[in-house]
Amino acid sequence: MVPNEGIVERAPTGATADGAAGAASDRTALWVPLALAVLSALLYLWTVSERVTLDSFLPLAVGFLDGRLYIDEAMPWLELVPRPEGGFYPPFPPMPAVVLVPFVALFGPGFDQGIATALFGGANVAPVWLLLLRSGVARTSAAWLTAAFAVGSVHWWVAGTGTVWLHAQVVAVFFALLALNLAIRRRWPIVAGLLLGCAAASRLPMGLTLPLYLALFMGLRFPPWLRRPTGAELRAGGQVLAGVAVPAVLVAAYNVARYGSPFEFGYAMIPGLLDEPWYADGVLSIEYIPRHLHLIFLRGFDYVDAFPWFRPNWNGASLVLTMPILLWLVRARSSTPLIAYGWIAVVLGLLPDLLHGAPGFAQLGYRFILDVLPIMLLMLGWVFRDRISIEARVAIALGVIVNAYGVWAVTVVDFVSY
Repeated sequence: MVPNEGIVERAPTGATADGAAGAASDRTALWVPLALAVLSALLYLWTVSERVTLDSFLPLAVGFLDGRLYIDEAMPWLELVPRPEGGFYPPFPPMPAVVLVPFVALFGPGFDQGIATALFGGANVAPVWLLLLRSGVARTSAAWLTAAFAVGSVHWWVAGTGTVWLHAQVVAVFFALLALNLAIRRRWPIVAGLLLGCAAASRLPMGLTLPLYLALFMGLRFPPWLRRPTGAELRAGGQVLAGVAVPAVLVAAYNVARYGSPFEFGYAMIPGLLDEPWYADGVLSIEYIPRHLHLIFLRGFDYVDAFPWFRPNWNGASLVLTMPILLWLVRARSSTPLIAYGWIAVVLGLLPDLLHGAPGFAQLGYRFILDVLPIMLLMLGWVFRDRISIEARVAIALGVIVNAYGVWAVTVVDFVSY
């Protein structure tokens, strides 16, 4: 990658244009991401073996197959909006339920949502590897950063747990990574927009990362007036917007059918929600930003005077503790479009999370970071495009150790604070 030239594809080390070396490279290009996906999915399936019960997307998928937009059974342990005619609406975008429809159609309404979440989680690891390689990152750096995502971040626990909130995040990451892989290569802009729209139809904040995708497809510089896009680049940007519009219109129609408004998801209509102390200033407020910043930067595990001493807390834990490699983002300083618009996308994508009254509990780490983690990984790839330092490798290793310990403490010995 070079300044003001965006993304430069780099051939994998050792690849040649023809002959046995080229064939070996092609086989590696196929089997490495496949192996990463399979091994990661197996790990996530092993992480939590019990059936997921916090799974309102599954009965909603059953409802879709039956021709209705609501859940017909009471699930008082979940956040649901009562329907005047009977039944309940989940107060979330519908895509996490849509992706479950094939599973329900094949395996019936008794299917375990956690299995699908683990499979999507495993599938997420492959496009991380491909994204980094296709953006010109050295293979060693790409391998370390892929490991940081797969087992050195909150994604491990989220994909292995698979409850209603976590399933939505894993599905959103899946679509965002596919969209980024197209954007980094400037391929199929309308499909990239459609995939980004599907990510936003899983987790709304993902839609606010749109500026990065437009910048990559339109060849924008930073500031944008430094170069005027060509006609072809303007058409590509229009196709991205057209792709995003398809899921946006469908979600708006879904909301109109449920509540009579294209912008109403029903979250504030959950009975008793605003009585919770963490929503004292409403669902969204700038008053909540300090509690998120405290969690992101300062909160550690609780200490107790008994083995194993350091007890995870369902309120979460600092990214400095659980994914310290993100500290290297301070080196992502450049007018390169990827970095400049990447930071804009990160700030916009995190803003709704920082304004939200609930900082993500229950969680192991800070799960809202997943809304922008694909972009952060791409930016870290730029930082380590030629080589990854020993210090950065140590940081990734520490993140893996902390996340492995957290998963063990929570799932094996039930050592967690509430």
